[in-house]
Amino acid sequence: MDDVLTLKQIAQHLQVSERTIFRLLERGELPGFKVGGHWRFRRGVVDYWLDMRMGRMGSGELLDLDKDLGQHPLPISDALTRENALLIVPEGSRREVIEAFIGSVRLPEAVERREVVRRVWAREELASTALSDGVALLHTSRWEARTLQEGNLCAIGRLTAPVDFGALDGLPTGLLFLLLAPNAQQHLLLLTRATRLCRHPGFLPLLRAAATPAAVIRLVRQTEGLALEQGAVAI
Repeated sequence: MDDVLTLKQIAQHLQVSERTIFRLLERGELPGFKVGGHWRFRRGVVDYWLDMRMGRMGSGELLDLDKDLGQHPLPISDALTRENALLIVPEGSRREVIEAFIGSVRLPEAVERREVVRRVWAREELASTALSDGVALLHTSRWEARTLQEGNLCAIGRLTAPVDFGALDGLPTGLLFLLLAPNAQQHLLLLTRATRLCRHPGFLPLLRAAATPAAVIRLVRQTEGLALEQGAVAI
């Protein structure tokens, strides 16, 4: 996992352009080192960094990643089914909430549910996946083997009472996303697009007010459509 990669190889591994890698290096936001004047990267370190850093990336960084990854068609709404669009999660501790949420998700393939819970909780213990404004993007660690093998999954849950997830803004978390993908590249794309979706003006209040799964799916699709229309405008 800790193979040393060249700049071209790390760009291929992340499926982004070499230009994006240079931008991240110029900002001092990508872990790398030089050997004989050439950049080198440890794959496991970069994967760990991206997973920990995603929720704190600025809009410009997220937009850059999304543009590079945009060659892969993967709308969040395509991974969101009616059964998983509005799951009501009872209050409890952070661990209990995660267990209840994942326990109610309809998984698209035969997966050991307890293993999904274990992996999501292990990732959460490393660093909170909570963004600002009361939402958390639950997922397994990007640098480990995938839990799903055949397709992508997005599930959205609403807590009956917000829980402290350790968000940087200090606000409790009342909305949960579960994001699972069959490979590291799609995992990165799901996280990037879900983060941008949650930062879109007005999206989270409307999501909290949505009364049905159909309304949630419609809201996600409409917001994704606005993001595409905005093009270069960071959301």
